[in-house]
Amino acid sequence: MPFVQITWVAGRSPKQKPKLAERITQALIEDGRAKRENIQVTFVDLPPTDYAEAGVTVADQNRTT
Repeated sequence: MPFVQITWVAGRSPKQKPKLAERITQALIEDGRAKRENIQVTFVDLPPTDYAEAGVTVADQNRTT
């Protein structure tokens, strides 16, 4: 049972997530030989203050650019 979790900084539209979920699901069906009914895709939206890259939160990165 494939379980895909996407963790990212919040900001995608409600229309983007179903499209991404379907594309990920289709890839697992075609290339991973998974059954559609067994595939789970979740999205974890984090605020920019709770996501860091190279030791700097995304919120702080945005302030310096």
